[in-house]
Amino acid sequence: MRTGRPLVRFLSSGAVLTVLATPLLAAPAEAATPGQIPTLLPAPAPGQTQIQIGAFNDFHGRLEAPDETDDGQPVGGAAQLAGALDVMRAQNPNTIVVSAGDNVGASTFTSFIQEDAPTIAALNQMGVAVSAVGNHEFDQGYTDLTDRIGVTGRQGANGADPLAAFPYLGANVVKADGTPALPAYATTEVGGIRVGFIGVVTQQTSSLVAPAGIAGLRFTDPVAAANRVAAQLSDGNTANDEAQVIVLLAHEGSSGTDCAAVGSEGAFGQIVQNSSPQIDAIVSGHTHMLYDCEFPVAGKAVARPVVSAESYSVAVDNLVLNVDDVTGDVVAQAHQVVPVEGFTPDPAVQKIVDDAVAFADQVGTTPVGSVTADITRAFSGADDDRGTQSPLGNLIADAQLQQTEGAGAQIAFENPGGIRDDLEYAASGSEGDGVVTYAEAAAVQPFANSVVTLTLTGAQVRQVLEQQWQPAGSSRPFLALGVPKGFFFTYDDAAPAGQHVKSVTLDGAELDATAQYRVTVNSFLASGGDNFTTLAEGTDRVELGKTDLEAFTAYLGLPENARLAPDQEPRSAVATEIPPPVVESPAPTATPTVPAVAVPTPSATTSKPAAAAVAEEDLATTGADIAPWITVGAALVLAGGLLITAAARRRHA
Repeated sequence: MRTGRPLVRFLSSGAVLTVLATPLLAAPAEAATPGQIPTLLPAPAPGQTQIQIGAFNDFHGRLEAPDETDDGQPVGGAAQLAGALDVMRAQNPNTIVVSAGDNVGASTFTSFIQEDAPTIAALNQMGVAVSAVGNHEFDQGYTDLTDRIGVTGRQGANGADPLAAFPYLGANVVKADGTPALPAYATTEVGGIRVGFIGVVTQQTSSLVAPAGIAGLRFTDPVAAANRVAAQLSDGNTANDEAQVIVLLAHEGSSGTDCAAVGSEGAFGQIVQNSSPQIDAIVSGHTHMLYDCEFPVAGKAVARPVVSAESYSVAVDNLVLNVDDVTGDVVAQAHQVVPVEGFTPDPAVQKIVDDAVAFADQVGTTPVGSVTADITRAFSGADDDRGTQSPLGNLIADAQLQQTEGAGAQIAFENPGGIRDDLEYAASGSEGDGVVTYAEAAAVQPFANSVVTLTLTGAQVRQVLEQQWQPAGSSRPFLALGVPKGFFFTYDDAAPAGQHVKSVTLDGAELDATAQYRVTVNSFLASGGDNFTTLAEGTDRVELGKTDLEAFTAYLGLPENARLAPDQEPRSAVATEIPPPVVESPAPTATPTVPAVAVPTPSATTSKPAAAAVAEEDLATTGADIAPWITVGAALVLAGGLLITAAARRRHA
């Protein structure tokens, strides 16, 4: 059961800023025993109330456990997460459950196949009281969020829309005229203490979701928005709502786990440093990192916790605050990020999961194709690498091109962020090795974007390739597009912005800058997503009438594509200068002497985008090392070969 129903109101007010010092070295909390929540603070003194906040982030429809321990025990999953929250409530009835956003979107097949309805049902059942909005809540557009998912916390009757029994907060999401697009905050009573929650989302959201779905929305400075709301909730005017304790739910996060970096680097560092002193704790997400930090706040006797529970329900934040009943001041706090391991699954949530799994199993086991080996995304260590062209990204481009030939398609592009899993040879169930099921294909392409064919000039196609080098301040410096067989380009990373691409060929012929080409992309890219704004300029648009998943499965099911093998051949390469011919006169002897020819070799120091690095084994060469020599009389002519080095880029988190 939820503790109180938040009262949601819109607001506007002035901003207050403070600068924080370096992180404090908090005493380490008691290590969490699987299935238990450690006691972090002693009982409060008379005149104080102890409240507890259970928080998570970036759930992404992970109804089933996404991982397991070395001895095969499940880690995370909706039912076990709910079980951990049950333990928190049993220890302290003054417990409230919150999320930092991305509850849905980029979900596994079990949730995706029902448009994440089972995930929302599970969150309702586990008692989520309030959530920040994440960028993935906008995957199907603003209208889907407000009308189907719901943002006010007023659930539809008898299973009707809207689905969510909790509000989605976005203080920095506004309409074109500056009016709020979402509730900015919610307040509720927890053990007699009035607690206010403010929600903000990454300012990069406009480049992370399909622009058409968020037309007319602006994502403003999260710090200014949060501080404006905190000032209102602390101004003593009960007519515009008040809160004794204020918690910021930020769908923005650190790219690392070191607390010094958490508090100082990037957009999230600005949130940590400049959030109002009235904000008592920050629960964050978006970057899927685990960090458990605290920072001193000017004018405050107690440090401010700043936490993130990784992602996919594998951990839960436990924040415990002792609050003065009269002043509302936090007089003591403790916090820990607890692994979701060893907890008894909540039976009601488990029933929701089981029903969703049964439904998905009926649909998902249908074979749609076959492969001879893994066809994967690019990787940097254990992480997917969106800065490197991948066999799977190129395969999807092949599929979309073939499926839209009727619309005259000649080129296709696939964004790496639209690929969320790999096609693996090993069976995931009883289907047999090499068989691709509908569920496996859906895990690769979970967004259900439509497929669009549009017209661009050759110059515009070249500009699309240039936009792989992302604008300053983007979440990643480079996004490598998947491209189809027969399309090839060369580039120079060290070139000035707008001049990276050196050549673009289609079936071996250089693109004509003024000619028109038919280009197929998903609807996310077609509306300029991921900063590929040139694609939004495309004309003569034709929709396939299928989602990207449907196009992918149709391609996999073609007889000629049975037992697909991964195509590892690069479809782009670093442009290097052709070394000049080496010409030497023969020695004055009867037999000419052939000079040694030094053939350039790939170097791991090739210039890359910012924060990129390349391992030597990631480099490939094409062409041949040619050193033929011909003697005619006394002349020796040596011909050099072209060395093309395929560059690998590492993902910048």
